[in-house]
Amino acid sequence: MKSLKNTPVLVTGATGFVGSRLSELLATQEEAQVTGIGRNLDRVSYLKNIGVELQTADILDEEALKNVVKGKEIVFHTAAALVPDLALAQKVNVHATENLVRLAAEAGVSRFVHVSTVGAYDLSNLTRVEESTPLALTHSSVYPKTKAEAEKRAIETAAAYRMELSIVRPTMIYGPGHGVWSEGMFSAILQGKPVLFGNGSGNFHPVYLDDVVEGIILCGIHPQAAGEAFNLSNGLTTWKEFMSNYANLSGKKLKSIPLLLARLLAFANKIPGIKTPIDPGFIEMATSKKDFPNTKAAKLIGWIPQVSFEEGMKKTQEWLRKEML
Repeated sequence: MKSLKNTPVLVTGATGFVGSRLSELLATQEEAQVTGIGRNLDRVSYLKNIGVELQTADILDEEALKNVVKGKEIVFHTAAALVPDLALAQKVNVHATENLVRLAAEAGVSRFVHVSTVGAYDLSNLTRVEESTPLALTHSSVYPKTKAEAEKRAIETAAAYRMELSIVRPTMIYGPGHGVWSEGMFSAILQGKPVLFGNGSGNFHPVYLDDVVEGIILCGIHPQAAGEAFNLSNGLTTWKEFMSNYANLSGKKLKSIPLLLARLLAFANKIPGIKTPIDPGFIEMATSKKDFPNTKAAKLIGWIPQVSFEEGMKKTQEWLRKEML
């Protein structure tokens, strides 16, 4: 496999949960020449101390993107918008991704690694969801729909320019830091907000942050990652069991919304003038019995998660106790 030592790489979303850790490990573990872009760079100023060059760049600014891809060999695209606003999500998740793939190809980038999500799959009537599963291009929820469309545009654009593209589709990423499934869920529990639908027996698919980052890096350097997409997952638990770890740490009781009520609230969003925080895509994930096997990643690029759920949750709780309690 290719060494990344002294290789110029770009990380978009370097201020985010995944992007910041990816930037850190690329610089320290792989000894790459890392440029990270984002909008709130003060949040990750520590990256400067390990040699990461941080640049303020709006993912929607084509001229800024054109400048930062110059001279890069690999682009790791982690930036995304997890928002209910369809117009904004289209701009950030779809159009910006397509532009970045095109600009990277025009600049001579050899490989583009796009970080997607298992939510981009069309999960209808499936229990085992492999990488050949069609994308959810007509999903009723904003995030799955736009992430699926982003993949489609990225694949088409990379093919047109004959640039190597690899896609990673992680499950629920948790670990120390400002992630949805770490800080986000713990904060909700601290505030007494419901984090379960019904009895919380749906499948939860935790995968530790560092394992995901290792998978992303492998997709940047492994010959067999080119032109492929990979599930990154690590076992199963339930929503209730996962969230109970946070509840025990916080001393709070888990709260849930009856499933019928949740579905009614999600449906109400279709009525003009009504906005509820309940998303049908979130309900789908939280109540399903899906499985996202990582067999392909293990076979093709040798990705095998190293952090057990017990070890990962211990590290996550230590961070939450220090930072939020």
